[in-house]
Order: sequence, then C-alpha cells, then structure tokens
Amino acid sequence: MQLELFITVLLIQNQVLVATASSSSEEDENSEHDGTNDKNSSHEHHWGYDDQEGWSSAFQHCSGQSQSPIDIKTSKVIYDSSLPHIELDGYDLKADPTLKLQNNGHTLQLSLPNTMRIVKGFDQVYLAAQLHFHWGTIAVPGSEHTIDNIHFPAEIHVVHYNSKYTNSSEAESKPDGLAVLGAFIGIGLKDNENYEKILSALNDVSIEDSGTDIPGFNVRHLLPNNLEKFYRYKGSLTTPPCFQTVNWTLFSETVMVSRRQLAALEDTLKAGHKQLLSKNFRAAQLLHGRPVLASFTSSQSVNKDPSEIKPRVTPSEGMSRGDKFAIAFGALFIVTLLSSLIYISKLRKTNSISNKDTRQDVIYKPAIKDDV
Repeated sequence: MQLELFITVLLIQNQVLVATASSSSEEDENSEHDGTNDKNSSHEHHWGYDDQEGWSSAFQHCSGQSQSPIDIKTSKVIYDSSLPHIELDGYDLKADPTLKLQNNGHTLQLSLPNTMRIVKGFDQVYLAAQLHFHWGTIAVPGSEHTIDNIHFPAEIHVVHYNSKYTNSSEAESKPDGLAVLGAFIGIGLKDNENYEKILSALNDVSIEDSGTDIPGFNVRHLLPNNLEKFYRYKGSLTTPPCFQTVNWTLFSETVMVSRRQLAALEDTLKAGHKQLLSKNFRAAQLLHGRPVLASFTSSQSVNKDPSEIKPRVTPSEGMSRGDKFAIAFGALFIVTLLSSLIYISKLRKTNSISNKDTRQDVIYKPAIKDDV
C-alpha cells in the first residue's frame, strides 16, 4: 500500500515538472519573438503616420539616435571636397520587362531591377531595389527632409542595397546595408513627361494593396540633372522598423512637376477603404551630433522657393568688358553733366548780380519843359 502511494506521488510530481518545463519553454519562445520580430518587423504591427509618437513602442530602432529624416541647416553643413560624385549605371531601362507599381497603403512604390546600380560614390557598389514617394496636400507640403525648416511639396527616394548582400531584406539591418538617393519635388509650369510615366497609372493602383505593371523607362530622368551637388549624412529608414543603416544622399537641385501632376498624387490613392493616402511623411528627427556633409559650398544651390531658382549675383559677376566700359562711360557722363549744370548756375547768379549793380548807377531825372 505504501509502495503504491509512493509511486503515485512520483508520477504526479513528474507530470508537474513536465508541465512547468513546457510552460517555461513557451514563455522563452514568446519572449524571443517579442524581442526580435515584433520590434523589428513592420509586418507584425500596424502603423500609420498619424501615430508617429507610438512607433518606438512597437519598433525599438525608431527611438535611436541616428533617425531620419532631418532638417538640413545650410549654415551648419560641412563642406567635404573628398566626397566622390555619384555615378549611375543601368538606369535606362527597356520597355520590356515591365516594372511593378504598387500602392502598399503607405506610399506609391515602384520595384526596380538590381541591374540598376550606383557604381561610384561609395566604397561598395549598390544595387537598386525600389523607389517611392512622400507627399502632402495642397495646403501642407510633404517632403520628409527640409532645408532650413522649409518643406518642399514632395520627395522621391530611390533605395539601393549593398551588393555584398543577397537582397535588400538581408541588407536593411546591416550597418552598411542601404544607400538612398533623395530629391526634392517642386511645382513647375508644365507637366514632367518622365514622371507622367508613373503618374498616368495612378488610377490603376488607387486601392490599397493594388498593383499594376508599367513599361520600363529611363529612371535617371526622375532625378535632377545635376548629381554633383548633394548633402550626405548617416541615418535610418523613415518608416518602421527604422533601421539605422542608411547612407543618405540628398541632391540640392529640385525636380519640377506640374500642379496637376502633384494633385493627382495627393488625391488619387487610398489607404484602407475610403481614407485618402496623403501626408505620408515623417517629422524631422534630432541630429544628436551627427555631421551633415556637402559636396559644394554655395548656400544658394537649393531653391527655397520650389517654383524658381534665383541665384544671388554680385554686381561684377556675369558682365562683359563692354558692359563695364558702358557703366564707366555713363558714370563719367553724369559727373560731367552735373559739373556743367553747377557751372551754369553759378554763371547765371554772377550775371544777375552784375546787372543789378548797373541799374543802381542810373539816376532818373524827370523831364522839364525847357528841355523839350
């Protein structure tokens, strides 16, 4: 009887230990899942631009010290003459194969082939992955980066990954994983034919998670003509999971589209069933001592009024030898004319005084009858 009771107690104790171990194992797995996947993957948590304050609670990297975007203060950027110019290769795509255009609920994104490359500008070759846009409304300009606290109407990002990694998913969490080329989009007087190759298909992707195929084209034409003037700094993805692995290049020249084209981007896409997809830009983040480099020295190379670039010109700039001679001759003529006027004025005054004195010497004598 005692032996049977002892065996029963042992069996019950063994079951309790097994249950405890199993529970502990499940807790460890859940803890690891929460600490890694939930904190790093934007697919595990819903996020939106109206709740940017809450990003860091679900994505640990979003509260880091090297976040993007930033405000670029032109008076504090550091000129670095050693920054190599950007050189692109393979950007001129043929119409076939086509490119996938998608409304992912956060932006308008175009998938790019990895035959597009940044071949010069960095220590490694970077391969293209995708490009996307950030925009606002007609009343709220929507660029992510700002220049001296000035927003531009929109911004384009062309995302590349380090060629030493298999793909962008592997590279995005690595310190040297990503290089993004960014450009500001302003409003011009006419349609931009290059942007129309994308914007003409907006109605086909108006619903969230919808996609369509568009013919390939020269993607280089979406970027500014001048790629030599740019800002450079170390930052992050501007959306969750906010990995701090991006080498940012922001070109100083503004790309122009028409008001009609920008309105199409602002008013066509939906996030959810009826919600308009707009104002999809993150607020500027603190620098925390990070340097912002520039490949140029002129503070006038970025147009703070996106509709027109007005460089400052000193009086002696842009004038030919003939122009300078004409100005000098004109100045001499004015001086001579003023001298002549002053001389004539003095001469008239002298003559006036002389005539007055002469009249004072004449004595009037009334006529007498005898004299007649």
